[in-house]
Amino acid sequence: MITTSVDTATAATAAIADGEISPVELVERMLARIEATEPHLNAYATVTADEARARAVALTGDVRHGPLHGIPVGIKDLIDTAGVRTSYGSPRFADHIPTRDATAVSRLREAGVVVLGKHTTHELAWGGRTDSAFFGPTHNPYRRGHIPGGSSGGSAASVVAGSCLGALGSDTAGSVRIPAALSGCVGFKPTRGRIPLDGVLPLAPSLDHLGVLARTVDDAALLISGLAAPVPAAVPPRALRVGWLGGWYDAVLAPEVREAMAATRALLEDSGVHVEDVVVPDEPLLPEAVLARIVAEAGAFHREAFERDSARFGPDLAELMRMAPLDAEQVERNEAAIRRRTAALHRALESHGALASYDVLASATMPVTAPQIGAMILDVDGQEWPVELVLTRLTSTYNAAGLPAISVPVALADGLPVGLQLAGAAMRDDVVLDAARLVERLCPPLPRPAIPAPAGLDAGGTR
Repeated sequence: MITTSVDTATAATAAIADGEISPVELVERMLARIEATEPHLNAYATVTADEARARAVALTGDVRHGPLHGIPVGIKDLIDTAGVRTSYGSPRFADHIPTRDATAVSRLREAGVVVLGKHTTHELAWGGRTDSAFFGPTHNPYRRGHIPGGSSGGSAASVVAGSCLGALGSDTAGSVRIPAALSGCVGFKPTRGRIPLDGVLPLAPSLDHLGVLARTVDDAALLISGLAAPVPAAVPPRALRVGWLGGWYDAVLAPEVREAMAATRALLEDSGVHVEDVVVPDEPLLPEAVLARIVAEAGAFHREAFERDSARFGPDLAELMRMAPLDAEQVERNEAAIRRRTAALHRALESHGALASYDVLASATMPVTAPQIGAMILDVDGQEWPVELVLTRLTSTYNAAGLPAISVPVALADGLPVGLQLAGAAMRDDVVLDAARLVERLCPPLPRPAIPAPAGLDAGGTR
């Protein structure tokens, strides 16, 4: 029996290089884990077991293809994969089989990955819950009946459950970082443009990014190494400077999230990190302004299909498609709010001579822990909010700014994960990753979730 620990992509890469495990053995482990966990999670839209086995055989004993040689990953079902159904989480595309890989998928294959299948997504990636009317809801690995976040929810749930060693997701208003925070893994969105978007169904082109979900920060960096050219290392020869975002970023946090943030800040300060409060101007229109831009851009993209057959859109998307367009004055007010917020973030991170004001900005990733599936209104510290506004409140402006941002798990609150968000200046992705590694070292790792089969099912999914 093979007993080599391969819980992370980094460990698996070393084990394959040392001959301690083969790609075939590793893929079989992942496929067995998929079989055991899928009845509980519903994290995969499609599993490509035969293709994965054939690819693993081809990689076994072969010369190394790249930094991800033999690593089994999943691909969000928004991203094209040649010869494999890519439904975009929508019944409109139930039979869609792309003829070409998205560039990002091609790069991962060239780096040596084994694709296990397609991870579930919120319909058309237009939501933060991953409770698709087409595939059914995906469940949080820490608590069944709660959302994993979205729209890359299947990716996060699978990474945490151990049914892949990494995942490729997309992020328009937080869709990598939201599920990473709510499900308990690392989610990293690099600087806009580092990973090409061709072969990815657009949501809002002015905000869309690709990113990765992984067990650890090192794993996220490893995945990025197969996806994007390196950026210049720019870590200054001094102590890390963290700008801790208060004010608007701290105004609507559930008490348990606020407590976890205070504990994480204390760990950083006790380790010698310079942490300083930063208050950006209040922008009452955010994140409504960002969501309004998404409605405008996504609505324009899907308008013709909706007018032709609205029944092929889920109820929440149909409601968004029927929203009356904003007038020019409302649009300008929204866009002005976005410009002011992104300018404030850029100022906090801009360099003064050889030094930046702050190396990273820090806040909670999510104001709450994972809501229940089906919840559309959330009570957050005595105020009622639409769920999508809560989920995107702290993440979406980094999409508008195009800045690198990461979510790192730092605590469990009543058994559900809490994430810390770190963001840095454009093309300072390595600074963000290094700061995240420090947070990861200081915070106790989250315990692995126990994932039993649902009532009436055994571990293999049979009744």
